[in-house]
Amino acid sequence: STLQAAYFITTVMINSNAIDSNDWVGAFNGDVCVGARKWDTILCGGGVCDVPVMGYDATWNPLGTEGYMEGGGIPSFKVFDSSVNQYYDAIASEDIAWGNNGLNIL
Repeated sequence: STLQAAYFITTVMINSNAIDSNDWVGAFNGDVCVGARKWDTILCGGGVCDVPVMGYDATWNPLGTEGYMEGGGIPSFKVFDSSVNQYYDAIASEDIAWGNNGLNIL
């Protein structure tokens, strides 16, 4: 998609423990994964990683972006814990609506 926003996330924890560098954070619009980032904070700027979140692009590739974020929608997030091969629903610190070119901090 040519439409995208970034959600910069400062802390990700499972049961009060920071996630590992082999874990992933994914962004979802319903059951459609619209972005993900491997959580290696050494590679992220200042230990804060971003999750790119893609939007529905009716002009560029409408079928390939079907189900992606639209303006005002709020993505949900999941954490994949690679050590136990399990997904967890994440609770964001706040609900921030998606908007093209948005730079959001959670």
